[in-house]
Amino acid sequence: MFRYATHADEYVRPPPRPLVLTANKTPPGHPQQVHISTVGANKMRVSWVTDDRSRAVSVVEYGTSPGKYTASAKGSHTTYSYGSYQSGAIHHVTIGPLKASETYYYRCGKAGDEFSLRTPPANLPIEFAVVGDLGQTDWTKSTLSHISGADYDMLLLPGDLSYADRVQPLWDSFGRLVQPLASARPWMVTEGNHEMEPRQHDYDDAFAAYNNRWRMPYEESGSQSQSNLYYSFNAAGGAAHVVMLGSYARFEEGSEQHAWLKRDLAGVDRRRTPWLVALLHAPWYNTNEAHQEEGESMRAAMERLLYEARVDVVFAGHVHAYERFTRIYNNKADSRGPMYITIGDGGNREDLATKFIKDHKSAHLSVFQEASFGHGRLRIVNDTSAVWRWHRNDNQYATVADEVWLESLASSKLAPQAAACRSLRP
Repeated sequence: MFRYATHADEYVRPPPRPLVLTANKTPPGHPQQVHISTVGANKMRVSWVTDDRSRAVSVVEYGTSPGKYTASAKGSHTTYSYGSYQSGAIHHVTIGPLKASETYYYRCGKAGDEFSLRTPPANLPIEFAVVGDLGQTDWTKSTLSHISGADYDMLLLPGDLSYADRVQPLWDSFGRLVQPLASARPWMVTEGNHEMEPRQHDYDDAFAAYNNRWRMPYEESGSQSQSNLYYSFNAAGGAAHVVMLGSYARFEEGSEQHAWLKRDLAGVDRRRTPWLVALLHAPWYNTNEAHQEEGESMRAAMERLLYEARVDVVFAGHVHAYERFTRIYNNKADSRGPMYITIGDGGNREDLATKFIKDHKSAHLSVFQEASFGHGRLRIVNDTSAVWRWHRNDNQYATVADEVWLESLASSKLAPQAAACRSLRP
């Protein structure tokens, strides 16, 4: 049965919270802003920044015991400038092959603190933490605390990371803020509108900070993505395929991203990969007053591809609220279509989008709406079943306010209605 909470009209939302700036307390040659991302089946990219641009080395030493490094890998570093701002050295090193579900201890650049990470599992179950529009406010800190308060395997972020908005030191502050989590579990991200920072209307290099700092495995995507703004990867030994779409890269038919998506989805064998998940920034379905119709042109260009591939769930951000829809295709309820979830409520500085349109054309498709900060968790239990829970950011507590069980659209045993999802009101 299908289970979800009702709209929490009795919940009293706390007021906005201030911006949090995380200062650098490390020497110039020591690593800061450490974060990791998966690369292929059994490798991990370690990324970090040093203020020292000339002498810091792009090396990661690692092993399965604290302080005992039995392997090392070399990588490279880069820098970028933005106006008068000059970044530190941004290092990227790929380590592996690594064992699944194993804790590794590592040190970056032969200096500074030791970090530890745990690799994702090679089989189901797997648990994804999902949060969008994160920012760096006191609410962000609360959200991150809630995420770290319970175990998970990987974090998915559908855009709007730092809210630097051209103020480049805020990228550094954000990297330091998320380091405790992002250095321990892989963070897989895609871009949002706040990652777009054009220089005097020059959009050719609008994602310089994002692309240099948050390098994702687009080159390792089996379908040969040409851009860090969209890519895909497998999880749980290929039981789940995750597609990270770029709302701010060209997506119309004939574009590189559109052709890439067709190749990528065509290469997924649902007999071996029972779960297909997609993320993007601007939602295709949205009954909130904020950002109305901003995802419509992308939906018109790409929705059919996701539908025909039987994508199970699509996560979006951009709207600073939580909203879950039923399974949809082309503005109609369809048990063979993806479930659409907006989760742009990580804690950004722009506050919440509090107004939903009651008579919106998609209102009858919207199952749950709430303007509160929070995060979600998708736990894929086995080949046929997964559970999604949205955790409201209720002051010091993470409160499960919405819960739904999904059944994989790849399962041939499911009747069309059963494939939609199952629900039980408490």
